[in-house]
Amino acid sequence: MNKLYNNYEQVSSNLKQFFTNINISIPTYKLDFFVELIISIILAESGVISDISKKTFSYNHIQDESIHKKIRRLFDSKTFNSYDIFDSIVNFIIDNYTIKHDNNSLHITIDHMYCRDKFATLMFTLRIGKQSIPLWYRCFKGQYNPDAFKEELIIEGINYIYNLFKSKNSNIIFLADRWFPNSNVLSHINNLNCTYVFRAKSETKIKYFDKDEGHYIWKQIKEFNHIKGRSKVLQNVEYTVSNPIKTNIVLGRSNDVKEPWVLITNGNTSDAVRNYSHRFGAIECNFKNNKSNGFYIEDTKIQKISSFEGMYLLVNIATLWLTIIGVDYSKNKNKYAKKLKIRDTKKTKSGHIKRIISFFNLGLTIFNKLLNSTIDLRLKCNFILYDI
Repeated sequence: MNKLYNNYEQVSSNLKQFFTNINISIPTYKLDFFVELIISIILAESGVISDISKKTFSYNHIQDESIHKKIRRLFDSKTFNSYDIFDSIVNFIIDNYTIKHDNNSLHITIDHMYCRDKFATLMFTLRIGKQSIPLWYRCFKGQYNPDAFKEELIIEGINYIYNLFKSKNSNIIFLADRWFPNSNVLSHINNLNCTYVFRAKSETKIKYFDKDEGHYIWKQIKEFNHIKGRSKVLQNVEYTVSNPIKTNIVLGRSNDVKEPWVLITNGNTSDAVRNYSHRFGAIECNFKNNKSNGFYIEDTKIQKISSFEGMYLLVNIATLWLTIIGVDYSKNKNKYAKKLKIRDTKKTKSGHIKRIISFFNLGLTIFNKLLNSTIDLRLKCNFILYDI
């Protein structure tokens, strides 16, 4: 009889040990169930309670409604703080993370995710390759809850990211779309000696020196012509009439683009377009992992914000874990090759290596192949992330 490796008891025990070591804020007697929920979410590939309950091991003899109540009681417990738990995990990951990019640069994307019309989430993610992992988030009831868009909340997230990487002497580059370039937010990032590359709204006015007029004038960004084949830079202009800030504007090239980018940055204007391009694959990949490409959190029947916060915590932990497993495989492929071969990249005609499966889906594939298998490889539960 072949020996089975990575059985449920082993994996759950290792995961529980990890959470115990980092001292997450959850009572010991609830930790077993907490760990089981994470594994069940991965097995169900769903953040919907009715799907998760079908994959629980310890409670498979209990009625679904009883499991639902147990989950709700966990989330509603006064001792359960989803943000504190996630912070403990993220702090461990980043403490053990070594930056490998040029100039110690990090790309942090800020964006909102919507769970139909029920909930909104403000999310900060770290780019890993062409994808990203969640680092900080806050959830709100209702799709257009004004609390999710407050300047103070965005600055709170920026401060968290800054303090997270402060000891690593890193060059933090914040990326965001057209909703975010508030002058107070930009000033705050600048005061932290970090870089921002945000997309600007074309109707925003800037003050610049017009050579034809011979003096400074205010002009809407959309009135400037984009150049075919290259970007155009407006240096040291005043951005916004109300509470203006001195900054740089990069008008993206116009060829083959329906709506050329207008970027606002305090960094090197030559790098602005390349830096901003990292936003798309990064944050969108993370949101897809949460939703239609992963755990279908948008299909949740949850109505209470406390329950959604709890479920979204579990989904983000599962997303982190699987992505880290996928990155580990990509980084240490030679160590896996003899026992586990998964085609995650291909060589293009030009000789470049192209990823054909995301780190998240690679991790999910590895998880499903190794759990209760005869393959003598251990599912890693150490949450050690490589820069890649």
